[in-house]
This record gives sequence, C-alpha cells and structure tokens, in this order.
Amino acid sequence: MVTFECGGTDFAMNPKTSVIIPVYNAVRALELVLTGYCRQSFHDFEVFIADDGSGPEIRTFADDFSRHSPFPIQYVSQPDEGFRRSRILNEAVRASNAHYLIFADADCIPHPYFVGAHWDGKRARTVLCGRRVNLSQQISQSLTAQEILAGKLERLAPAKVLDVLLGRGGHWDEGILIRNPTLHGWVNHKDPTLLGCNFSLEKSLLEEINGFNEDFVGYGGEDTELEYRLRLAHARLSWVRHRAIQYHLYHPPRSGNQANLAALERAQAEGNAACRNGLRKHL
Repeated sequence: MVTFECGGTDFAMNPKTSVIIPVYNAVRALELVLTGYCRQSFHDFEVFIADDGSGPEIRTFADDFSRHSPFPIQYVSQPDEGFRRSRILNEAVRASNAHYLIFADADCIPHPYFVGAHWDGKRARTVLCGRRVNLSQQISQSLTAQEILAGKLERLAPAKVLDVLLGRGGHWDEGILIRNPTLHGWVNHKDPTLLGCNFSLEKSLLEEINGFNEDFVGYGGEDTELEYRLRLAHARLSWVRHRAIQYHLYHPPRSGNQANLAALERAQAEGNAACRNGLRKHL
C-alpha cells in the first residue's frame, strides 16, 4: 500500500516543476538538502519526498519543515521492503502536479541556480543531464544548515582548498558555474550520460517510456537502464553541467546489484526497450 500525503497546503497546486527526491531515513542529510532548496533563485517549484520505507522520523521532519518552507513539500511513501527506488519514484511521478520533472537525491545539496538551470534549459523531448561535486567526509560531517544558508558551499572557503590539496572529496571542477553559452558548449563537448541524482525531463516523455523499471530491485543499474530506453525513444540528451550544480554529501561506497546489471546487459544485447513493470503496470 502506497500512501499519499502533502504539506504546504497554502501554496499554489500547479507549480511549473516538481523536484522529486527519493529518501530512506537520514534526517540530517535531508535537512541540509531542503535548506539548499530554500535558497533557489527560481521559486515556482514543489519538492516531492519519495520515501522508500523510512521510519516515522522522516515524515515528522517533513511535516515540521513544510510549516516554514518557501516551497510546497509533497510526500509519498511505501513500506520498507528493501531498496525499491524505482517503484517509489513512479508513485511520485503519478502524484506530481507539474508537467516538468527534476530528479535529485536526498544527499545532494543544490546550488542556488539548480532548479532555475533545469527550468531554463528545458527543451521538447530532451533530457538535461548534470553532475555533482563530491564533498569530503570531513566537510560533510561538519556542515550545518546555517552555513548552507550563508552560501558557504559556493565560496572558495579554506576547508575546500584544503580538501583539494589533500585529495579529499572530488570533482570540485563540477562546482564551477559557467554562464557563457559558447564556453559552456566547449567545456561540455562529450556525449551526455544520465546520472539519477541530477537530471530532468518532461513528464510526458517519462510516461511515454513507462517510467522507471520496477523490476530493478536493489541498488545499481536503474539509471543506466532508464537512459537506454530514453535513447531508444529518440530522446535527446543535453548537458546542464556547470549550471545545475550539486554538492554530494559523503557516504561509504555502495556495491551494485548483480542481477540488475545482468538484466541490463541482456536488454542491451537484445535491443529490448520493454519496461513491463513501470508507470503503467504489466504492458
């Protein structure tokens, strides 16, 4: 049974875009991430928390945060039956009030231009693909909501310089904001690839390919499989790197589900675009 509930009832019910964030516990990380969305230069959006079976703390926190949030917070949940990210994302897509969807993660803090970059860059049948800065364990553990509100992540702070010098964290170049179209195109000349924590597209395009593949249970492969089906549907992929910037909080590396990866290899070998268990069940 999936439950639908929402906060922020004083806000307009038809925002231009929904930011959909899959969540599993980790209240502190979610607080930092939602604090980042309080600083957005573009304001006409809602945040959809897609809860993959967390304990009651996440729902309580979402309710409390929504009372003072400058954006609507919607909430959808499902029982804890293991990692079923694809299923809860599909539920959030169905419930979304917007025609344009931005996908992020509950451990990725957005730059103030993050939502606006996705919205400004949207095109018909186009998937916008971004990347992220990987914060070190030291910065991730010490970072506070007050520091995010003060713009610490965007500044060239001593802690960031130390991380670079010591080789901690990674991909700090992904935090460079590039506004000039010519320079942006020159820097981003390689073929885009989809990363599940930072991409956006029209809701109708995601519906066309039947959403996320719910046969992918457990971590790993689901984003690559989604990109594969989007390309087979002749969707265009375009970079929004260096515009839609994120800062990824540290966590230990995860290993991918081997069954998912094997299923992806079989689908690619067979040229198979079927997603029988997605937004529309059992096609």
